[in-house]
Amino acid sequence: MASSKKRKFIRYFLLLFWSSVILWQFFQMNARGFDKDSMLSSDQDILFAETDEYLSFIPQTDSVDTSVLFFPGALVQHEAYAPLAKKLAQKGYSSYIQKIPFRIAITDNMEQNALKKTSKFIASSKEENWVVAGHSRGGRMAANYASLYPESISGLVLMGTTHPKDKDLSRLEFPVLKISASEDGLASPPEIDQFAHNLPDSTDFVMIQGGNHSQFGYYGFQLGAGSPTITREEQQEIIFNEVEKFLRNSKF
Repeated sequence: MASSKKRKFIRYFLLLFWSSVILWQFFQMNARGFDKDSMLSSDQDILFAETDEYLSFIPQTDSVDTSVLFFPGALVQHEAYAPLAKKLAQKGYSSYIQKIPFRIAITDNMEQNALKKTSKFIASSKEENWVVAGHSRGGRMAANYASLYPESISGLVLMGTTHPKDKDLSRLEFPVLKISASEDGLASPPEIDQFAHNLPDSTDFVMIQGGNHSQFGYYGFQLGAGSPTITREEQQEIIFNEVEKFLRNSKF
């Protein structure tokens, strides 16, 4: 009897412990570290809008014919990528961040539904060229989108992700950029090398020295993200420069 009560206590303790860890980690994934009032607002040059499905930053002057759609990392609040999206919009690229229900597509069916929604959104737009991008698990979604709907996009950007791991995208006929970080504990350099064969030979691989996993966005502590040796602002500046250069130099 005592042994049974002990096992029951351990089960309840573990359930409470892991539930607390998940809730704490969910809170840590909230966007932070930048002025939201300044970032998520309209100004003379950039029109910001929010719907139930997207955040959008649309340049009002000097816009180009290429738009970017971001898939957030698992559990990461979508606003965490707003600084990058807005800076790209200031360079003329309409930028969208797709909201994922519950911040994560837990099942394959949920992910497929999200990707179908993206496909319909892109198909209904007036923009000429689209580039899909994603961080971490959002990188998996971007890679899967490129596998399922390659005809609808002109480029692919993968950030801080091991994907594609189980998809062969080596025959993609459009430009691909993959940005990784040397101190990333969740998408480590050895893993990046391990799955590099799933991307085209022409893929532009960029390694951010001193960067880690969580600094690909603006959010809090993430288990396993690694210890950076550069600041978030330094990593974000490198990311922006590399993505902007990729968009500018690619022949879509």
